[in-house]
Amino acid sequence: MDLPTRGPEHEALTAFAGVWTGTEELAEAPWAPASTATATCDYRCSLDGFALVQDYVQTREDGSQLLGHNVFTVDPNTGETLWYGFDSYGFPPAAPARGSWHEGTLHLEKHTDRGVAQHRLTPDGGVLTHEIDVRFGDDLEFSPFLRARYTKTATR
Repeated sequence: MDLPTRGPEHEALTAFAGVWTGTEELAEAPWAPASTATATCDYRCSLDGFALVQDYVQTREDGSQLLGHNVFTVDPNTGETLWYGFDSYGFPPAAPARGSWHEGTLHLEKHTDRGVAQHRLTPDGGVLTHEIDVRFGDDLEFSPFLRARYTKTATR
């Protein structure tokens, strides 16, 4: 059996390595009203370059927090980027979000019993943008859910 090797998809994930802080605009969701939040995203390379680990802290304007622990890796069979996300809401991932890079942006799509989320993450030097569009339940169209802009405050 041949073991997986690191490739360009793994290398691309290193663009996230560092600590990022910024603001987020969130649309209304079934679990929370529309809000503005601040967030810190701490990304670090792990497992000899096969994974990128992120710790996330979001603080909404009412003081409530969402905590996340996320692991990004690459499917050795397809080359797709996989994102396994755990958060303080408590829903474990039934399956990872899956996707790939297009013109410097990582596009990922996550399917759950609650709906579908499309993520676009763009690291560009000292700025990271994250956009999420969602489709809940039986909705036919995607709607903007999160628009975030972070700046790098530390390197890893």
